[in-house]
Amino acid sequence: MGLACDSILRTHRRPRGPRAPETIRRSATFAIAARSRDRGIRAGSERRDHPPREVATRSAPNNRRKLRERLPRHDRQSNATMRRPRCLEGVAMSESAVPTTEQEPPLPRFGALGYANYRQFWLANVARVFGLQFRFIGAGWLTHLLTPSPVWLGIVGLAAAIPTIVLSVPAGTLADRFDNRKLLVWSQALTALCMFAMAFLVVAELATVAIVVIWSVIVGALLALGTPAQNAILPRLIEMRATASAVAYMSAIWNVMRIVGPAGAGLLISIIGPGQAFTVTGLAFAVSVVLLMRLRLEPIAARTTQSGGGMLEGFRFVFGNRLFFATIGLSFFTSLFGMSYVVLLPAFTVILHTDARGFGWMEAAAGLGSLLGTVAIVRLRQGIPQGPVMLVSAALFGVLIALFTAATTLPIAMLFLFLGGVASSLYLNLGMTALQLQVPNALRGRVMGIWSMTYFLAAAGGLPAAMVATWIGTPAAVALGALSVTAFAILLLVFVPSLRAPGSMDAPLVTAARGSS
Repeated sequence: MGLACDSILRTHRRPRGPRAPETIRRSATFAIAARSRDRGIRAGSERRDHPPREVATRSAPNNRRKLRERLPRHDRQSNATMRRPRCLEGVAMSESAVPTTEQEPPLPRFGALGYANYRQFWLANVARVFGLQFRFIGAGWLTHLLTPSPVWLGIVGLAAAIPTIVLSVPAGTLADRFDNRKLLVWSQALTALCMFAMAFLVVAELATVAIVVIWSVIVGALLALGTPAQNAILPRLIEMRATASAVAYMSAIWNVMRIVGPAGAGLLISIIGPGQAFTVTGLAFAVSVVLLMRLRLEPIAARTTQSGGGMLEGFRFVFGNRLFFATIGLSFFTSLFGMSYVVLLPAFTVILHTDARGFGWMEAAAGLGSLLGTVAIVRLRQGIPQGPVMLVSAALFGVLIALFTAATTLPIAMLFLFLGGVASSLYLNLGMTALQLQVPNALRGRVMGIWSMTYFLAAAGGLPAAMVATWIGTPAAVALGALSVTAFAILLLVFVPSLRAPGSMDAPLVTAARGSS
């Protein structure tokens, strides 16, 4: 051990030039202490055994090899991490003399929620999703109060959906150019102002159907502005190895609100009225803004898009990568054709001989299944082949929804909706996690903008499904769309080998900044 200590001291000795007397005394003191611990070698012979000063100042790899040869076997470690000699405890040493490999600490107990930035961001999104749920239901109920025509309900829904679909990719370009948090803060602050403005118009009895339509377009555009930034900011909050739990926790917010949101919104409107309900919605967005402003993130400079590609660069990247094209394509296909049952679900109340209460139970069953699938992703992601599981769960989703259309009783229908919710949550969360892990930071906003379009395509897919339903019936139309999802997933499983490769969807290609924990 004394030889090792003396070798380390000689390695760190300044190679040339005079040294300060204090430095000489300190080095001599440590050298004497090191030699005194070696009981079998005298100080004079030890000095002769060591190489000259010029040899001791060789490159770091040579010194490292010589040090390992001198250390006893029990002091050597196979991973190039060596125990520090006891005689030099508390003494600063350079990394070149004793290399250390810092082992990656385990994830926090609750995954992404163990990071302080992510916890605050998650709470901000709880308030945001709460506000969005009340906004959807409040706008529909207000339209129903202003006009008895059901056509206006469809117009208001379409007015809110079109901006989110059209503006998602341009909003992703903005997310790549500017600070994501600022985009989120501005979009949600303006949304809060829109909610307060509608509350004032309703209380003052100035609201009309035309105003509701225009208001829905503005709020939809603000939603499109914030959604890509919300997805792109995730790597600034956590380590990439916590991405799966982060995506799952975000999905859990929507699933829980899907269960309790409609009932809670209806109860609030019945107690305080639609005008005051819009005020509460505005307050929810204001709370989200405050929480976002309190995030402790490192500032980033404004960025320019890659190679002048602008908005189209995201499409080029997705179409040029079969893995991303298949993942996003699967989400597009299922949203357009497989999720049409969500829009047409009220029609099944007649087939199943139930009422609004049964409709609520079916919605709750699907939402509860999605929540269970989210929990399963958090617990099982590290031990499953993610590509095949994503495709198989998408195929099962189509089969389960087709079986739902054949149900003749409410409990059986709820069972298939519950299982379908589990399957849909699995493939959506696995796809989102794969994108977050492998999309380059320079294109993250644009790719997430393309992915965000799939969130709003279900409403658009309800229209062609309804048209087909007028010809062949609602159950057959929904079953046809669901089975087409199954066929598409099987085609991807056969013709996209990269989705079947082990680890193809969970290998990070970029290094993310850590969030504070």
